[in-house]
Amino acid sequence: MKRLIVTIKPAILNGLLKRRSALLTLSLFHSFTLSLFGQSLSDALRLAEQNRPELKNGQLEVQIAGNAETKRRAQWLPQVNAGADLRWNTQIQRNIIPNAPFANGQDVVLRFGTPINNLLNVQAEQKIYDAQSRVSRALNRLGVESQQAALEKRRIDVRQQVTEAYYAAIYNREKQRLSTRALERARGYLEQAQTRFGAGTLLKTDLDRFTLDLRNAELTQRNDQRDYALSLDNLRYQMQAPEGYSAEPADSLSQLFALFQQASPVVGQRIELRQEELSRQTNLLNGQREQARLAPVVSAYGGYFLQQLHDTFNPFASGTWFPYNYVGVRLNVPIFDGRQARLNRQDYLLRSQINQNAIGRLRADFDYEIKSALNTLAQARENLEQTRLNITQAQDILAVDRVRFSAGTLLMADFRNSEYTLQQAETNYLRAIYDVLLGQLQVQRAVGSL
Repeated sequence: MKRLIVTIKPAILNGLLKRRSALLTLSLFHSFTLSLFGQSLSDALRLAEQNRPELKNGQLEVQIAGNAETKRRAQWLPQVNAGADLRWNTQIQRNIIPNAPFANGQDVVLRFGTPINNLLNVQAEQKIYDAQSRVSRALNRLGVESQQAALEKRRIDVRQQVTEAYYAAIYNREKQRLSTRALERARGYLEQAQTRFGAGTLLKTDLDRFTLDLRNAELTQRNDQRDYALSLDNLRYQMQAPEGYSAEPADSLSQLFALFQQASPVVGQRIELRQEELSRQTNLLNGQREQARLAPVVSAYGGYFLQQLHDTFNPFASGTWFPYNYVGVRLNVPIFDGRQARLNRQDYLLRSQINQNAIGRLRADFDYEIKSALNTLAQARENLEQTRLNITQAQDILAVDRVRFSAGTLLMADFRNSEYTLQQAETNYLRAIYDVLLGQLQVQRAVGSL
């Protein structure tokens, strides 16, 4: 079998390499930066915050916590009750006056009252002083803040879940594009191999290898399509979007990467620290309320009564209704409660110490989390820079080997190795961008700016 040897001048080869490398780089960049008309990350986050049921429930819980203060204030409004008692004494009660002097020292049996005894009344009570009220007002305020912090914690979790699902959808979409381009290359190489096989310049074994490469490329492309479809379903689920809603991401990995490169995360306070601090303050106030239970409670009260005494049931009979009323001040002083208030107060103080210890542990955990996230992000950026260099070099090598293989000066095994090296470089570059985005997301979460 004769082999055709083609000699290419260095100047022409360099020009061809530069042009080919530029085209491949432009093609890859276009693949990673192509923006589709779909769901942006901000739209996905906004839709998730509107639809996620845990966030809706959190907002309702904030409203419920706010109603506690309204209930406390209502307890300080006058408590007014009205009543009516219509009574028919079928047998009037008898009373005995023993040794009545007006009856020569004999016992006298008397019957007081009338058969009809109707009573209408209005009673009112107003608190004047209660030491627990001030503490309850502070507890209600902390209750609202605690529910707001819990809602914010849920919102952060939702934002992270949606963002990770959004990144995964874009990553799988880019993987699908890479596998589609690899499939197109495999088809082109098989066509070239079939031409060479028909011309008698390629062995049947080598042709079978190109056929096997095409089948593997088709399998990879199908799997990537399936992964992308599943990632879209996951993104739609995280947003709680209705069935049939298009969750196609509008951003690209490179666009998101450039966006994060321009903006640095703002260091904030972790919401978990805020929640633990609110819990500590709540326990301290509960201890104060237990102490306030032993303080006196002062309230004013009054009542107005209208009583009818008559032999027959006739509420409109004149001269049968007799009013009476009263006002007073009531003082209630606890003397001994079995030491319950003191024991409960000790429990709340111990719980506040537990909260304080938990705050110290959380601070140490978050400091380590920040350091770990920064180290992971730094390593991901180093990998990204290395994979960027690798992909450029792999493109140049493949361009040269393609010319040599077409000229018959390169073995098929070496050419397939170059092709595989480029595919690996593209995959590694795509994964490196994805890892950097995830690393930036972890840093945002760690510093409390998500």
